Amino acid sequence: MQNLPAARNPFDILPPNLFNLFSTHGIASLQRHYMAVLLRLYSRTEFTRFPLDRDVVIAEIADYLKYEHAEQDVAAFIATENDVIEAPTQKTKSHDQLLDYAAYMLRRMVDCGWVEREQHTDYSESIIFPDYAFTLLEALRSIQEQKPREFKGQLYTAHQLLTSSNKKDFSAALAITQAYENVRQVSRGLSELNQNIRRYIERATRGRDVPALLKMQFDDYSQTLGPSYHALKTSDHVSRYRRAIIDQLQRWQRNANWLTETANELATQRRLSPAQAGDEIASNILFIIQQLEALDPIIEEIDRRHAQYLKTSLRQVRYQLVGMSSNFKDRLVSLARLLSNAEPDLNQRHADMPALQAQPVRLTDLNSYYTPPQKRKLFAPLDVASPVLSPSDLMQLRNATLDNVTQSLTPDKVNKLVLHLMNGTNCIAAADLPASLRDDLHVLTAVIAYSHHPEVQYGIEITDEPPVAIGEFMVKAFILKKDEG
Repeated sequence: MQNLPAARNPFDILPPNLFNLFSTHGIASLQRHYMAVLLRLYSRTEFTRFPLDRDVVIAEIADYLKYEHAEQDVAAFIATENDVIEAPTQKTKSHDQLLDYAAYMLRRMVDCGWVEREQHTDYSESIIFPDYAFTLLEALRSIQEQKPREFKGQLYTAHQLLTSSNKKDFSAALAITQAYENVRQVSRGLSELNQNIRRYIERATRGRDVPALLKMQFDDYSQTLGPSYHALKTSDHVSRYRRAIIDQLQRWQRNANWLTETANELATQRRLSPAQAGDEIASNILFIIQQLEALDPIIEEIDRRHAQYLKTSLRQVRYQLVGMSSNFKDRLVSLARLLSNAEPDLNQRHADMPALQAQPVRLTDLNSYYTPPQKRKLFAPLDVASPVLSPSDLMQLRNATLDNVTQSLTPDKVNKLVLHLMNGTNCIAAADLPASLRDDLHVLTAVIAYSHHPEVQYGIEITDEPPVAIGEFMVKAFILKKDEG
């Protein structure tokens, strides 16, 4: 089996001074604008889908600096860095200084490798983003938006890709690779969500008043972790698609001809050797199965941590109700005073409105003080009488019990038991079965009876060996043999 080529170190691809752009240089307050300018230019490029003209880029940077009221910082930087930008004169306008500093920012972004200049035949210049800059800026924009990861429709897409093999123009290699990407995104997103629940809940509850916190706590469950995770728990639930996906992949795993054809198809698409393509197909299938089977624990952990951190909103409700400068007793006194002032208005109530209720004042009596415990008589339980069952009732209960036991021994459970006993081999003799199984006549009968069932993967063969003791009986020797199909 050939190994896949080792992944390259990303620092061998990126420019060595890429992140020097964000280092402190000159006026420190200006450094925070570099990231915002890059994201602004990235959004403009994404909108136009064409390289930006150099003059447009400089105008965008100057417009951003003016919007952020950075004129004084720019003037101070130009005054201290005479060797970088021409020193200002009395006739120099604020707008011209912003354009000069915008050109300086563009030169720094080019020198650090975030953008590149492309000169045309008419000596005009366009500003383009390298491929790694697109990837990095997309990640930085995701951090800027501070949204939980999306899961909507990813499991459904994987299910549709893998279960549409009977359609025309179906590409097995493409379906496996695309389903692998979808499941990988779900797994990665759940891991990221599990480790950042506290951050998401703090951002969702920060700055909200009491009604908004109570609405989020009791009415809007999906707001805290996002509607996509809510869909993953409801309409796009894991259990709706997981079993069908795993069954389909396991059928393909047992089909050697299908694996060979899919590997050849992937080798043609990716320009890999058949061995490398086969390893990638097998690795992707195994990854999808393992990740789908392991989703329940991580979702349970997310729900547990979500319930734990969501108590923060209740603490904020109590804090805002009670307040920092007063205690609960003072707040009750203030509420009582408000009700007392509003009593004349309350007396003019509607005829159907219920009257105000007040607890009567009670004086102290003998029951208001400490009462010593009274001696009680000893507890005397009643005798347990076991009813006598008639033979017909006893037979009916026995048949019902056997029916429940039979339903619990499904072909799938019996098949898994036999394959576990084989332990990777192709067969197992009756004499080699565990003593506990040979003594359990009911389970062993189900094993023998289901050997002809179409959903199991084993059969039974009678041999000429000496009889075997099964419980209190001696039966002919037999072998449980795994099917080769």
